[in-house]
Amino acid sequence: MTAAEPGPELRIADLRTAYDVTAARWAAGPRPVYTSLADALLARARLTPAGARLTGGRVLDLGAGTGVAGRAARRAGARSVVCTDSAAGMLRHCEAGLHPVLADLTALPFGDGGFDLALAAFCLGHLPRPVAGLREARRVAGALAASSFAAGWNHPAKAAVDQVLTRFGYQSPPWYVTFKRETEPWASDPAALGRDLAAAGYAAVQLQTVTVDTGLSSPAELAAWRLGMAHVAPFVGSLTATRQADLRHAAQAAVAGTGPLVVAMLVLTAC
Repeated sequence: MTAAEPGPELRIADLRTAYDVTAARWAAGPRPVYTSLADALLARARLTPAGARLTGGRVLDLGAGTGVAGRAARRAGARSVVCTDSAAGMLRHCEAGLHPVLADLTALPFGDGGFDLALAAFCLGHLPRPVAGLREARRVAGALAASSFAAGWNHPAKAAVDQVLTRFGYQSPPWYVTFKRETEPWASDPAALGRDLAAAGYAAVQLQTVTVDTGLSSPAELAAWRLGMAHVAPFVGSLTATRQADLRHAAQAAVAGTGPLVVAMLVLTAC
Protein backbone atom coordinates (compact mmCIF):
# COMPACT_ATOMS: atom_id res chain seq x y z
CA MET A 1 0.00 0.00 0.00
CA THR A 2 1.49 3.33 -1.06
CA ALA A 3 1.03 6.78 0.47
CA ALA A 4 -1.38 7.55 -2.36
CA GLU A 5 -3.54 4.56 -1.42
CA PRO A 6 -4.85 5.14 2.13
CA GLY A 7 -6.22 2.25 4.14
CA PRO A 8 -9.91 2.06 5.09
CA GLU A 9 -9.63 3.97 8.37
CA LEU A 10 -7.54 6.77 6.88
CA ARG A 11 -9.81 6.99 3.86
CA ILE A 12 -12.94 7.21 5.99
CA ALA A 13 -11.36 9.85 8.23
CA ASP A 14 -10.45 11.91 5.17
CA LEU A 15 -13.91 11.44 3.68
CA ARG A 16 -15.53 12.54 6.96
CA THR A 17 -13.34 15.65 7.08
CA ALA A 18 -14.18 16.49 3.47
CA TYR A 19 -17.92 16.32 4.17
CA ASP A 20 -17.52 18.33 7.37
CA VAL A 21 -15.91 21.27 5.58
CA THR A 22 -18.10 20.86 2.48
CA ALA A 23 -21.50 21.03 4.16
CA ALA A 24 -22.49 24.60 3.25
CA ARG A 25 -21.45 24.25 -0.39
CA TRP A 26 -23.05 20.82 -0.60
CA ALA A 27 -26.34 22.20 0.73
CA ALA A 28 -26.23 25.01 -1.83
CA GLY A 29 -25.24 22.87 -4.82
CA PRO A 30 -25.70 19.06 -4.86
CA ARG A 31 -28.62 18.94 -2.40
CA PRO A 32 -31.36 19.66 -5.00
CA VAL A 33 -30.03 16.77 -7.11
CA TYR A 34 -30.11 14.33 -4.22
CA THR A 35 -33.52 15.58 -3.07
CA SER A 36 -35.01 14.49 -6.41
CA LEU A 37 -33.19 11.17 -6.20
CA ALA A 38 -34.38 10.59 -2.61
CA ASP A 39 -38.00 11.20 -3.61
CA ALA A 40 -37.57 8.67 -6.43
CA LEU A 41 -36.07 6.13 -4.01
CA LEU A 42 -38.97 6.48 -1.58
CA ALA A 43 -41.53 6.27 -4.39
CA ARG A 44 -40.00 2.95 -5.47
CA ALA A 45 -39.76 1.71 -1.89
CA ARG A 46 -43.53 2.10 -1.56
CA LEU A 47 -43.92 -0.44 -4.37
CA THR A 48 -41.89 -3.12 -2.57
CA PRO A 49 -42.08 -5.04 0.72
CA ALA A 50 -40.25 -2.09 2.31
CA GLY A 51 -43.27 0.11 1.53
CA ALA A 52 -45.30 -1.48 4.30
CA ARG A 53 -42.62 -0.40 6.75
CA LEU A 54 -42.36 3.14 5.34
CA THR A 55 -45.90 4.46 5.66
CA GLY A 56 -46.51 5.20 9.32
CA GLY A 57 -43.19 3.63 10.24
CA ARG A 58 -40.04 4.57 12.14
CA VAL A 59 -37.32 5.40 9.62
CA LEU A 60 -33.56 5.64 10.10
CA ASP A 61 -31.70 7.69 7.46
CA LEU A 62 -28.17 6.25 7.29
CA GLY A 63 -25.35 8.42 5.97
CA ALA A 64 -27.97 11.15 6.02
CA GLY A 65 -25.77 14.12 5.22
CA THR A 66 -28.07 17.15 5.27
CA GLY A 67 -31.15 14.93 5.65
CA VAL A 68 -32.57 14.82 2.13
CA ALA A 69 -33.70 11.18 2.38
CA GLY A 70 -35.11 11.73 5.85
CA ARG A 71 -37.25 14.60 4.56
CA ALA A 72 -38.34 12.44 1.62
CA ALA A 73 -39.40 9.75 4.10
CA ARG A 74 -41.54 12.23 5.98
CA ARG A 75 -43.15 13.36 2.72
CA ALA A 76 -43.80 9.70 1.90
CA GLY A 77 -45.66 9.09 5.15
CA ALA A 78 -43.09 8.03 7.76
CA ARG A 79 -44.28 8.51 11.33
CA SER A 80 -40.83 9.43 12.67
CA VAL A 81 -37.35 9.91 11.25
CA VAL A 82 -33.85 9.81 12.75
CA CYS A 83 -30.90 10.99 10.63
CA THR A 84 -27.43 9.69 11.37
CA ASP A 85 -24.07 10.51 9.82
CA SER A 86 -20.42 10.58 10.86
CA ALA A 87 -19.90 14.13 9.51
CA ALA A 88 -21.08 16.66 12.09
CA GLY A 89 -20.92 19.50 9.60
CA MET A 90 -23.52 17.88 7.38
CA LEU A 91 -25.86 17.07 10.27
CA ARG A 92 -25.93 20.74 11.27
CA HIS A 93 -28.13 21.27 8.22
CA CYS A 94 -30.72 18.83 9.61
CA GLU A 95 -33.57 20.49 11.48
CA ALA A 96 -34.51 19.25 14.95
CA GLY A 97 -37.46 17.29 13.58
CA LEU A 98 -35.04 14.99 11.78
CA HIS A 99 -33.42 14.07 15.11
CA PRO A 100 -29.79 14.17 13.89
CA VAL A 101 -27.43 11.72 15.60
CA LEU A 102 -23.66 11.64 15.05
CA ALA A 103 -22.66 7.99 14.54
CA ASP A 104 -20.69 5.52 12.44
CA LEU A 105 -22.86 3.28 10.26
CA THR A 106 -20.92 0.21 11.39
CA ALA A 107 -21.53 0.97 15.11
CA LEU A 108 -24.98 2.48 15.46
CA PRO A 109 -26.10 3.64 18.94
CA PHE A 110 -29.59 2.13 18.63
CA GLY A 111 -31.20 -1.00 19.98
CA ASP A 112 -32.07 -4.07 17.95
CA GLY A 113 -35.15 -3.57 15.79
CA GLY A 114 -35.67 0.03 16.83
CA PHE A 115 -36.73 1.06 13.33
CA ASP A 116 -39.05 -0.30 10.68
CA LEU A 117 -36.97 0.87 7.71
CA ALA A 118 -33.36 1.95 7.17
CA LEU A 119 -32.57 4.24 4.25
CA ALA A 120 -29.14 4.31 2.63
CA ALA A 121 -29.34 6.92 -0.12
CA PHE A 122 -26.04 7.02 -2.00
CA CYS A 123 -23.99 6.14 1.08
CA LEU A 124 -23.25 2.42 0.65
CA GLY A 125 -20.27 3.26 -1.56
CA HIS A 126 -18.66 4.99 1.41
CA LEU A 127 -18.42 1.75 3.41
CA PRO A 128 -14.91 0.28 3.67
CA ARG A 129 -16.47 -2.89 5.16
CA PRO A 130 -19.77 -3.34 3.30
CA VAL A 131 -21.04 -6.50 4.98
CA ALA A 132 -20.38 -5.07 8.46
CA GLY A 133 -22.38 -1.97 7.59
CA LEU A 134 -25.22 -3.97 6.08
CA ARG A 135 -25.37 -6.24 9.12
CA GLU A 136 -25.63 -3.24 11.40
CA ALA A 137 -28.43 -1.76 9.27
CA ARG A 138 -30.28 -5.08 9.47
CA ARG A 139 -29.78 -5.24 13.24
CA VAL A 140 -31.54 -1.94 13.89
CA ALA A 141 -34.21 -2.02 11.16
CA GLY A 142 -36.54 -4.60 9.68
CA ALA A 143 -36.00 -3.53 6.08
CA LEU A 144 -33.56 -1.58 3.93
CA ALA A 145 -34.09 0.75 0.97
CA ALA A 146 -30.92 2.01 -0.70
CA SER A 147 -29.75 3.72 -3.87
CA SER A 148 -26.59 4.24 -5.89
CA PHE A 149 -25.69 5.39 -9.38
CA ALA A 150 -26.26 2.67 -11.95
CA ALA A 151 -23.09 1.16 -13.39
CA GLY A 152 -21.87 3.13 -16.36
CA TRP A 153 -24.05 6.19 -15.74
CA ASN A 154 -22.40 9.49 -16.58
CA HIS A 155 -23.31 13.03 -17.55
CA PRO A 156 -21.36 15.41 -19.81
CA ALA A 157 -21.38 18.15 -17.17
CA LYS A 158 -19.06 16.03 -15.02
CA ALA A 159 -16.24 15.90 -17.57
CA ALA A 160 -16.79 19.52 -18.56
CA VAL A 161 -16.35 20.77 -14.99
CA ASP A 162 -13.44 18.39 -14.36
CA GLN A 163 -11.57 19.94 -17.27
CA VAL A 164 -12.14 23.42 -15.86
CA LEU A 165 -11.01 22.33 -12.40
CA THR A 166 -7.79 20.91 -13.83
CA ARG A 167 -7.02 24.27 -15.43
CA PHE A 168 -7.43 25.88 -12.01
CA GLY A 169 -4.96 23.46 -10.40
CA TYR A 170 -7.30 20.89 -8.87
CA GLN A 171 -6.15 17.32 -8.15
CA SER A 172 -8.45 14.58 -6.86
CA PRO A 173 -7.79 13.82 -3.17
CA PRO A 174 -6.45 10.32 -2.39
CA TRP A 175 -9.63 9.24 -0.57
CA TYR A 176 -11.69 10.01 -3.66
CA VAL A 177 -9.33 8.08 -5.93
CA THR A 178 -9.71 5.06 -3.64
CA PHE A 179 -13.48 5.52 -3.47
CA LYS A 180 -13.84 5.58 -7.26
CA ARG A 181 -11.62 2.54 -7.69
CA GLU A 182 -12.76 0.31 -4.82
CA THR A 183 -16.10 1.04 -3.17
CA GLU A 184 -18.23 2.93 -5.68
CA PRO A 185 -18.08 0.07 -8.24
CA TRP A 186 -19.33 -2.35 -5.56
CA ALA A 187 -22.33 -0.11 -4.81
CA SER A 188 -23.30 -0.15 -8.50
CA ASP A 189 -22.88 -3.90 -9.02
CA PRO A 190 -26.17 -5.83 -8.56
CA ALA A 191 -24.35 -9.18 -8.24
CA ALA A 192 -21.96 -7.90 -5.55
CA LEU A 193 -24.78 -6.16 -3.68
CA GLY A 194 -26.95 -9.26 -3.77
CA ARG A 195 -24.10 -11.43 -2.50
CA ASP A 196 -23.25 -9.12 0.40
CA LEU A 197 -26.87 -8.46 1.33
CA ALA A 198 -27.33 -12.22 1.64
CA ALA A 199 -24.14 -12.45 3.72
CA ALA A 200 -25.56 -9.75 6.00
CA GLY A 201 -28.70 -11.84 6.57
CA TYR A 202 -31.23 -10.30 4.20
CA ALA A 203 -33.49 -12.95 2.70
CA ALA A 204 -35.67 -11.01 0.24
CA VAL A 205 -33.75 -8.66 -2.06
CA GLN A 206 -35.07 -6.67 -5.01
CA LEU A 207 -32.92 -4.55 -7.34
CA GLN A 208 -34.02 -2.36 -10.21
CA THR A 209 -32.62 0.48 -12.31
CA VAL A 210 -34.76 3.59 -12.70
CA THR A 211 -34.32 6.84 -14.62
CA VAL A 212 -34.81 10.07 -12.68
CA ASP A 213 -35.14 13.54 -14.15
CA THR A 214 -33.77 15.73 -11.35
CA GLY A 215 -35.29 18.90 -12.79
CA LEU A 216 -31.90 20.62 -13.03
CA SER A 217 -30.84 21.92 -16.41
CA SER A 218 -29.41 25.46 -16.22
CA PRO A 219 -25.63 26.04 -16.36
CA ALA A 220 -25.73 27.62 -12.89
CA GLU A 221 -27.46 24.56 -11.40
CA LEU A 222 -25.18 22.06 -13.10
CA ALA A 223 -22.00 23.93 -12.15
CA ALA A 224 -23.16 24.27 -8.52
CA TRP A 225 -23.85 20.52 -8.42
CA ARG A 226 -20.33 19.64 -9.44
CA LEU A 227 -18.48 22.37 -7.52
CA GLY A 228 -20.32 21.48 -4.30
CA MET A 229 -19.34 17.81 -4.27
CA ALA A 230 -17.25 16.68 -1.30
CA HIS A 231 -14.17 15.84 -3.35
CA VAL A 232 -14.18 19.28 -5.00
CA ALA A 233 -15.66 21.80 -2.55
CA PRO A 234 -12.64 21.94 -0.17
CA PHE A 235 -10.45 22.91 -3.13
CA VAL A 236 -12.96 25.57 -4.21
CA GLY A 237 -13.00 26.93 -0.67
CA SER A 238 -9.21 27.23 -0.67
CA LEU A 239 -9.31 29.74 -3.54
CA THR A 240 -9.58 33.49 -3.16
CA ALA A 241 -13.02 35.03 -3.66
CA THR A 242 -11.98 36.36 -7.06
CA ARG A 243 -10.60 33.00 -8.14
CA GLN A 244 -13.75 31.24 -6.95
CA ALA A 245 -15.87 33.58 -9.05
CA ASP A 246 -13.65 32.93 -12.07
CA LEU A 247 -13.98 29.16 -11.54
CA ARG A 248 -17.75 29.36 -11.19
CA HIS A 249 -18.13 31.39 -14.37
CA ALA A 250 -15.81 29.07 -16.30
CA ALA A 251 -17.71 26.00 -15.06
CA GLN A 252 -21.05 27.50 -16.06
CA ALA A 253 -19.73 28.27 -19.53
CA ALA A 254 -18.36 24.72 -19.85
CA VAL A 255 -21.66 23.01 -18.98
CA ALA A 256 -23.87 25.19 -21.17
CA GLY A 257 -25.98 22.93 -23.33
CA THR A 258 -25.30 19.73 -21.35
CA GLY A 259 -28.61 19.73 -19.44
CA PRO A 260 -31.01 18.39 -18.36
CA LEU A 261 -29.62 16.26 -15.55
CA VAL A 262 -31.19 12.80 -15.86
CA VAL A 263 -29.79 10.07 -13.63
CA ALA A 264 -29.80 6.30 -13.99
CA MET A 265 -30.20 5.07 -10.40
CA LEU A 266 -29.97 1.59 -8.93
CA VAL A 267 -32.63 1.00 -6.26
CA LEU A 268 -32.48 -1.91 -3.86
CA THR A 269 -34.85 -3.03 -1.16
CA ALA A 270 -34.22 -5.87 1.23
CA CYS A 271 -35.75 -7.44 4.31
